[in-house]
Amino acid sequence: MVRRLKLYTNGELKDTAEGEGRLTVSISGLEPATSYPAGIYQVCFEENGKESEKVDSPAFTTKPILVTSVTFTPENLSLVAGDDDVAVATVTPSTASNSEVTYTSDHPEIVTVDSEGGDLHAVAPGTATITATAKDSTHKTAHMTVVVTAAEE
Repeated sequence: MVRRLKLYTNGELKDTAEGEGRLTVSISGLEPATSYPAGIYQVCFEENGKESEKVDSPAFTTKPILVTSVTFTPENLSLVAGDDDVAVATVTPSTASNSEVTYTSDHPEIVTVDSEGGDLHAVAPGTATITATAKDSTHKTAHMTVVVTAAEE
């Protein structure tokens, strides 16, 4: 006697599992961090060639793809007071559900940074650390050192 668990969506068979005891089917092609309504998938058993009534799946939400690292290239930058530049942080993986970062400066009196875009402005001579923090739940960070020298007069 062969027992099968079948997974359907929109009437189309998507996966089957065969055997005794607990059976598992897989759903592929789902988007991360996405809510799916109840009933989008149905399951049923087939035994001796006869299918049971299909049962709707409950609503579910897939997990997000989390940031594993944040990096700056370059990690060190030299500016002259009055100069502008842009800090660019790269998030890995590139497929992260939320790849946005927030930028901060530990010494805004030396270098200011736009929190969303990473635009830098060298204010006065000194050294500042720019930090990029992932906006997802990992809050992964990267640091860039910015050295500002005085403008020649």
